[in-house]
Amino acid sequence: MKKLGSILHLSNRGRIILRSTQTPALGLSVFNSRKEKVGFIHDVFGPTKDPYISVKILASISKNFENRVGETLYVPKQAKKKWGRRKRSKN
Repeated sequence: MKKLGSILHLSNRGRIILRSTQTPALGLSVFNSRKEKVGFIHDVFGPTKDPYISVKILASISKNFENRVGETLYVPKQAKKKWGRRKRSKN
């Protein structure tokens, strides 16, 4: 697991906002330190060196994130989710 960043605050739409030193791909799963899935990356915005990341929280664990400010979140080392249309294989 690679460190994504620490939680800054919760947005008014219920998403986690954090600051990172890298620019991850959209749609990647986000995990906490106990390797529990928290949500997925919804948006990346701000400066390119230290972007802000918006994480959409899973509905099953959407409670009590206000008191988790400062907690570190992680992403998997290899991206598993690919976006866009799949190309036809050539035979």
